[in-house]
Amino acid sequence: MTLLLAAALMACVAGFVVVHPILARRSALLKDVTSGGVLDAEARKRVALTSLRELEYDYLGGKLDEADYLGLRDRLSLEALQAIRAAEAVHTPLRVEIAGAAADVTGHVCGYVNPPGSRFCAECGARLG
Repeated sequence: MTLLLAAALMACVAGFVVVHPILARRSALLKDVTSGGVLDAEARKRVALTSLRELEYDYLGGKLDEADYLGLRDRLSLEALQAIRAAEAVHTPLRVEIAGAAADVTGHVCGYVNPPGSRFCAECGARLG
């Protein structure tokens, strides 16, 4: 009888451990607080910097001659600079309303915009505040 009660208690505790995170998520942030402009600017910046890095690899690997490399490098450097400036321009603190209370959402050093209350950056994993 005692063993049956212990097993039932263990089953209840295990059930609570499994169900609690599901029920606790009801108050979670359900919308994306990052605007489309921020996401677009970040995507342009990443693509430009990746293209510039790939160009360097191709040149060092001997796939491009120097004239082509210099022309492409100048064009991609200008695009990367414009993309970086555009990404920095959109990283102003956002004001969102969550559960009736207004909160500021700011970008992290890596450029990712985290929701309010975050303890770690979702992009790079660094501890916030």
